[in-house]
Amino acid sequence: MGGKVLLISAVLVGLVSLSSCRSLGELNEHKTYSSAPHYGGSSTPTHGSGGGYKPTPTPTPTYGTTPTPTYGTTPSTPSTPSHDAPEIPKKHEIIGSCDYWKGHPDAIIAAIGSLGNIGQTFGAACSVIVGKKLGNLHDALSNTRADGIGALIREGAAAYLNSIVNKKFPFTTQQVKDCILVSVTSDGAASAQAGVFKKANESHYKF
Repeated sequence: MGGKVLLISAVLVGLVSLSSCRSLGELNEHKTYSSAPHYGGSSTPTHGSGGGYKPTPTPTPTYGTTPTPTYGTTPSTPSTPSHDAPEIPKKHEIIGSCDYWKGHPDAIIAAIGSLGNIGQTFGAACSVIVGKKLGNLHDALSNTRADGIGALIREGAAAYLNSIVNKKFPFTTQQVKDCILVSVTSDGAASAQAGVFKKANESHYKF
């Protein structure tokens, strides 16, 4: 009987001891949580409804627009002055004689743009034969040589101008040049050709 009492007493003591230990453990645990700093509210950051993260945008500094310098309007390119080209003489029905062209140097200029040049018109050989005094067509028309060469140069210059201004003249411009170059080397040939040109210049030439 005494042994049972001791056994029961030992069990009771053990239960009391265990209960005390559990109470002390809970008390210590409660103190641990209570000693943690409390910052208030939930520590979990709030990202708004829907779960998307919306960071606060960092403001971008504004420096203003860079002004574009104005230097005025671009000057227009100056137009090139126009120079009227010499008018090409129109063909007409008039055939001028040697005296007509000699008395109208302005008509010569209107026909070919200048008074012409013997060497350029009839060739250097012709220019050498007639001499340097006959520099242009007006000089050729006005020459007073009494030989066949003088007559050929006078009538040949008139024929040359007529071939340019009149499409019905019996000789073309190239034919007039060729006839002068062939005939100028001989006084007899020059005289004969001058006679032919004279008839053509005075509208008496028969084809």
